[in-house]
Amino acid sequence: MVPEVHKRELDRLLIASLASAGLLLSATSQAAAAERGLTRVVYEFAVTSYCGTLDPAVEAGFQAELKAVTQRSGLDSEAARQQRLRGWVEAEREWRNRGLGGNRAWCAGEGVEAARHFQAIARGERQP
Repeated sequence: MVPEVHKRELDRLLIASLASAGLLLSATSQAAAAERGLTRVVYEFAVTSYCGTLDPAVEAGFQAELKAVTQRSGLDSEAARQQRLRGWVEAEREWRNRGLGGNRAWCAGEGVEAARHFQAIARGERQP
């Protein structure tokens, strides 16, 4: 009987650990979603444009995420416009900052990653 008691306690500990891990993952994904504001979404879309990774799926994913983030933000139209403009300006600055040839690594990293992100939204594999 004693080993069975210990097994039940280990089972409870395992369940509690798994539940805690699930809560932690949920909180992490919610924090990551919260970090994706309008400025970041537009910046990443602009990167795909500069880097040549823009395609119809990227455009569709961008439009879906832009709409969702705009609705979640609760910003008035002028504040939302300012954030979108900031995204375009930040992408332009980054492009210019890279210099001749320096954009290759930027595009291979951020450009490809942003395109994959928007394409996953367009395919329904990721929530905007």
